[in-house]
Amino acid sequence: MKKSLLALAVMGAFAGAAQAQSSVTVYGNLDVAVAATENKTTTNTGSVTNAKSRTTGNGDGALSTSIIGFRGTEDLGGGMKANFNLEYDLVDVAQGGNGANTSATLADSNTATSATASTGFGARLAWLGLEDAKVGQLRLGRQAQLVHTTIANGLAGGGNNVAGSFYSSGTNSMVNTAAIRPHLVFVNRAITYISPNFSGLQVSAQTSSHSYSAQDSVNATTASDTAVSAAYTGVKNLNIQAAFSRAENNTGTASQANKVQIQALTGNYNFGAVQAFGAAVQNKTTSMGDTLFAKTTTYELGLRAPVTPLVTLWASGFTGSRDGGSTTASTALTGGNAIVAATGSADVSGFQLGSVYSFSKRTSMYAIYGTQTLKGKSSQVGAKVESTGMAIGMRHSF
Repeated sequence: MKKSLLALAVMGAFAGAAQAQSSVTVYGNLDVAVAATENKTTTNTGSVTNAKSRTTGNGDGALSTSIIGFRGTEDLGGGMKANFNLEYDLVDVAQGGNGANTSATLADSNTATSATASTGFGARLAWLGLEDAKVGQLRLGRQAQLVHTTIANGLAGGGNNVAGSFYSSGTNSMVNTAAIRPHLVFVNRAITYISPNFSGLQVSAQTSSHSYSAQDSVNATTASDTAVSAAYTGVKNLNIQAAFSRAENNTGTASQANKVQIQALTGNYNFGAVQAFGAAVQNKTTSMGDTLFAKTTTYELGLRAPVTPLVTLWASGFTGSRDGGSTTASTALTGGNAIVAATGSADVSGFQLGSVYSFSKRTSMYAIYGTQTLKGKSSQVGAKVESTGMAIGMRHSF
């Protein structure tokens, strides 16, 4: 009897030690805003289309996307850890997560108080990995693109969802947005290696691929994405990052198959009173046969300043150009960034102003205004698409 009790006590001690070496963290954002968007399209013949949207509950978040996530780690001993990250998008949280009315072209006046079935609960991250202090990290699953992490490093507005930055995706379904975001944010089936930090230098590599063929006599449809990046933080207050990404999507349909090559160089430096940001990004999209669909080059500069312990302001502006392309081809870009009325070559520009008032480290209110334009050139002189957005909202992080 005594031996049994002793064995149980020893087993309990080991179980307690193992449990103490593992941890899971729940985190997230709730971000809801009063928002307005206007997309004005002018053709080269002078015809004007003006689409407008107003909402008292932009639940997808203007400052940041509403999310919930689970992050965990287990100490395996000998300097090795197992990690995982599950993160979900809380789409349209302000209307109960009812994804059936996510279109910005439909007015949702539903005032029902009964529960709504959520169809807006989408996975953002879902990866599992191993980490060794001397060897680095290996991650498997759905992850953020390396080029996205690099681009976000150079944005004063932090990659918010309002017009005025080249990052703005125009995610609402209104027609004819001036969105030019050069990349998607996440990549499926990714294998990512992240090196240890060598005196401030850290390099990463990422690859993802998938192919399918119904039978040997039929060419496979294939999709792949390969990227490398480097980040240097060896100088105090300085963060410089560079990334290169190449994605191929061979669907077997000539108008949709494409190759996308993205190059990005970004940086930020904190002077104390103000933090400066800069980004240079190029997206070149071609057919599988190297016919140019579009090449977009953008440069964005910004400043971010804590003017008081509670108030932070930022301002940013971008400029650039898009060359080549056609309406049909450009809709096949992986970022979905068609030129719309300003088909072919176009100049791109925009600016954004924002402010955040922090009640605490977790709760804040914000106001953002921005505008951006695609202005046609060559055969499309006079054609342009102008997108303007503003939002006043509140965010709570947990």
